[in-house]
Amino acid sequence: MIRASVIFAVAKRNFRSYFAGILGYLFIVVFCVAAAMLAFDARFFASNQANLDQLSDRFPLLLLFLIPAITMTSWAEERKMGTDELLFTLPTSELEVLLGKYFSVLAVYSVALLFSLINALVLSFLGEPDIGLLFSSYFGYWLSGAALLSVGMLASALTNSATVAFVLGVVFCCLPVFIHVVPGVLEWILSQSGSTSNLYAFRTSIESLALNNQLHDFSLGVIPFSSICYFGFLTTLMLYLNLVVISRRRWASGSSSVSLSLHFLTRAFALFVTFVSFLVIFDLFPLRADMTAENLFTLSSATTKALSGIDANQKITIQAFVSPEVPREYNETRRQLLGLLREFDLRGGGKVDVRVVNVEPFSQEAEEARALGVNPVRIQYEQDGKFEEAEVFLGATVQSLTDNVEIPFFGKGLPIEYELTRSVRTVAQKERLTVGVLLTDAGVIAESDGTGNGERDWEIVRELRKQYRVIAVNPSQKILKSGNSAKSAEEKAEDPSGETTDENSEVEDFDVLLAVAPSSLTQPQMDHLLEYVRAGKPTLIFEDPCPVFAMTQFGLTMAPKMPKPSPGGGGMFGGQRPEEKADNGMLSSLLNLLDVSWDNGQIVYDRMNPHSQFSTLPPEYVFVSRSGNRNNAFNSESLVTRTLHDIVCLFSGTVQPRNRREGLKFTSLLQTSGESGLLKWDEFTTASFNPMAMQETRNLKPNPRRFDDKFAHVIAAKIENSSTESPINVIFCADADLISDWFFVERNRGNLDIDFDNVAFVLNAVDSLAGDETFIELRSRRASLRTLKYVEDQTRELRKKLGQEEKEAEESKDERLKVARAELQKAVDEIQKQQGLDEESRALQIQQKQEELSRKLELEETELDREKNARIRKAGLEMKRRIRSVENKVRLLAYVSPAILPVCFGLLFLGLRNLAEQNSISPNRRRQL
Repeated sequence: MIRASVIFAVAKRNFRSYFAGILGYLFIVVFCVAAAMLAFDARFFASNQANLDQLSDRFPLLLLFLIPAITMTSWAEERKMGTDELLFTLPTSELEVLLGKYFSVLAVYSVALLFSLINALVLSFLGEPDIGLLFSSYFGYWLSGAALLSVGMLASALTNSATVAFVLGVVFCCLPVFIHVVPGVLEWILSQSGSTSNLYAFRTSIESLALNNQLHDFSLGVIPFSSICYFGFLTTLMLYLNLVVISRRRWASGSSSVSLSLHFLTRAFALFVTFVSFLVIFDLFPLRADMTAENLFTLSSATTKALSGIDANQKITIQAFVSPEVPREYNETRRQLLGLLREFDLRGGGKVDVRVVNVEPFSQEAEEARALGVNPVRIQYEQDGKFEEAEVFLGATVQSLTDNVEIPFFGKGLPIEYELTRSVRTVAQKERLTVGVLLTDAGVIAESDGTGNGERDWEIVRELRKQYRVIAVNPSQKILKSGNSAKSAEEKAEDPSGETTDENSEVEDFDVLLAVAPSSLTQPQMDHLLEYVRAGKPTLIFEDPCPVFAMTQFGLTMAPKMPKPSPGGGGMFGGQRPEEKADNGMLSSLLNLLDVSWDNGQIVYDRMNPHSQFSTLPPEYVFVSRSGNRNNAFNSESLVTRTLHDIVCLFSGTVQPRNRREGLKFTSLLQTSGESGLLKWDEFTTASFNPMAMQETRNLKPNPRRFDDKFAHVIAAKIENSSTESPINVIFCADADLISDWFFVERNRGNLDIDFDNVAFVLNAVDSLAGDETFIELRSRRASLRTLKYVEDQTRELRKKLGQEEKEAEESKDERLKVARAELQKAVDEIQKQQGLDEESRALQIQQKQEELSRKLELEETELDREKNARIRKAGLEMKRRIRSVENKVRLLAYVSPAILPVCFGLLFLGLRNLAEQNSISPNRRRQL
């Protein structure tokens, strides 16, 4: 029977002995400072997130130092001093002594970890961290340290030297920390010997036993039961080996000792196999606690509602085609996909049949996947210092008897639960809603009858097809069905004749109209669009004064201010004469209908850029972000934008209400910060002549003059009027670049550190207009934006000063140029006033003087530009230096703070101990000075 009082007595004795000298406190101080240095490094400030991701990534490396330092004296010092024999002669069992020593080192480690909680306080000072995430991270730190303590104790039990015990402890602890590199070494050895053996299954199993992989879920805010079992099994196995080692003193010498060694070694191996088997079983049925504030890793209510809403007589099949071997950066995506598929299978209640197919290249399964629309993606990755390429299947199809949806590839950035839930609900519906895409010069969708521009569909169209039925809408024909305005859908259904006399009866009906670049429409086409909008039909409009997505070698050919391109090529080789744009590309009639203002030759810029990794981009890349414009960037009351965090717009326009018509409601959805301003057409573009097209072309000016106006400019807004007389239901966005293909592709790839919400914004807008708001919350489901508000507040003023410096430099340049031009004009006037000069001589002198002064003015302007750019560059460098200074101050605070408490406690306890020793000595025996 194990006695708790004995275990406690041994633990208390060893715990006190560890803090009897200065060395124990020193190790804790070094650990706390090292943890702070790993947590608050340069990547921490670059990510601008109040979490401990940087520390979690390298925490196992930190344990390689701390654990052997704590455990090196646990057995070695006893053997060196000879007190181990005395300890084992006491009325205690070996197991009780072992557990007492283990709990003592565990208490020491817990104290060190408690002191390092200063990191959490520093995070709270810098921002608003997720308390649940911090708890799970520290719980993972504690479990991993508790497991490695038993490994370090085993190393100490093998020697009587603390130094050797420390070295052995580092070596032993390296096994669970670096076990993931073993398969790579074996593969390299086999490749050198010419073997082609596939070790993927072995590599996957071994990598799952690595400490980093077991800690990963804890760093995300999840406490997995399988990882708790892993640490518990590792601790139990190592403590058993500790017990075997300390009991060797009772073994008889000779062959009996060898026999006992083999016997206990067999026991240990059997225990190891048992533990691994249990881990495999637990991995098949994962149980975990989601500690994040938003419950990010728990199936959402939308998912459970979608699964429970499936009809009892309906059968939905999810077929996932997954490569058994994927590059390392896709291992987590593959694991999450398989885990969610198990959840869907369990929660489906028999209505959802999940089939996971392992797809090898060139196999029959690969052909089946391709036939169902799941195509492999070729991915380049680095392994063992070499760049390799793999063909990866990681997609799924969701099918019912009436419908099917293909998810070609689950990239690292794709929200897996959202994709699966949306697909399940889509195929479970009896009929999909329809989105009509207007045919414009933007070429968003190809016209089905072949009369379109022949370009492939945009990614937005492909994304919409996963949820909606998508059709092309020809604006040259009537868009609004006459029956829609004269007869309701119910009345048409009740009409027994089923006949229609509408002149536009061939036009398909749809629920939402998506119009990108309607400024390119001709006047008849615009009239059809106005008729549709005037009827109160849901319409999503993306218009852009500077469409960067359409830039070609001929510049901004699709800008609203530019003429329509000639159908036959035009220019010096002839061709058809281009049609005129409606309202000359100014959208006057549409803007009058919506009662808003939008300038087709004006863009907005914003100096507020909270993402340091994009600091080299010009201010015309507008970052609509809660980081730097927390309260006003997004409308928190609109379903379309209230869950969004970051959107980037390129050379965007602005839209403002006129407030001339009663009943119209203008609701801002996206807007800039107060560090923004406006640029006119001639201020951000340069003109040139294109001899091929025989017309003027426009290109972007690299460094336009910017003057902040301190206003927040609206980029997107909802305009609505619920009256039956003049209904309006429109979302107008003054930037079309934010839905260009790049954002959809990057969302799938997930290579950026920032999850931009451009895709979520347009999908939310479509869902909101269609009246289907089921997926809006799920689509943007992620952790709340917890940025370093202290650093942002400190650097915001620096950015404002830089803007002011640029403005002053421009004004100084303009003033000096004004003086130079005045001098030129004065010189010309003096020649004009000279008497005795004939007209020819006067004109010649004026021409010579103008040429001379023009050259001088040109040189002066060049010099002023150089001085201005140097001044701005100096101000920019000064701003960066000041920002680094702020970060360094925060870093210094983070490094010093964790060391204060251990040092204070160490001085206090050592002082109290010294005082107690002094008081225990009789005054007569003290040395007299």
